[in-house]
Amino acid sequence: MILFNKQHPRKKYIYAVTAGFYLGELLVYMETVDTAYKFLSLPTMVVREIPIDKFKTGLADKIVDIVEKIPNHVYKICKLQYDKNNVQTPA
Repeated sequence: MILFNKQHPRKKYIYAVTAGFYLGELLVYMETVDTAYKFLSLPTMVVREIPIDKFKTGLADKIVDIVEKIPNHVYKICKLQYDKNNVQTPA
């Protein structure tokens, strides 16, 4: 059983999308930027930016569910893929 504040995501945790456009995707939390949370989406391996209020609504409405904490070696691979996909283009 996972016992912590479910209002915000935690690093190394994976979340399942159970409804909506991204149904079936697993989201690995990576970081918070401004007013959004950033995730690596599995299996598509794309970066998803979700506004904080939408994520909280998703948790409350069971659109997003906590799955589990992933092992360190799996998180490191996800982080490498996230960093590769999240490269900012210079202005």
